[in-house]
Amino acid sequence: MGSGLRALSDKAWDNLGVLVGVVACGTIGYQVLHEWRTTAPSSVSIWFVAGFLFVYLFWFLYGVRFGRRGIWLPNAVAAVLQVLFAVTVLAKA
Repeated sequence: MGSGLRALSDKAWDNLGVLVGVVACGTIGYQVLHEWRTTAPSSVSIWFVAGFLFVYLFWFLYGVRFGRRGIWLPNAVAAVLQVLFAVTVLAKA
């Protein structure tokens, strides 16, 4: 298995990173949309949302630092979605 993983080029890894990131961002986007449409008070802690925002920002900066599109691009989108999530959660508080 290890040699098979090494056989993939850096470009292939970056493309896979973007693809997996699109799926992950889709789940965050769905959660934001669900939270926005639901009239009930949010059951999500703002600290939880802020914690993930911190994580996404870190990995965005890490990806920028090492020039890895498969890391910085999905995490940039995730960070923006997480800000929208925070705004939505705070609006319900």
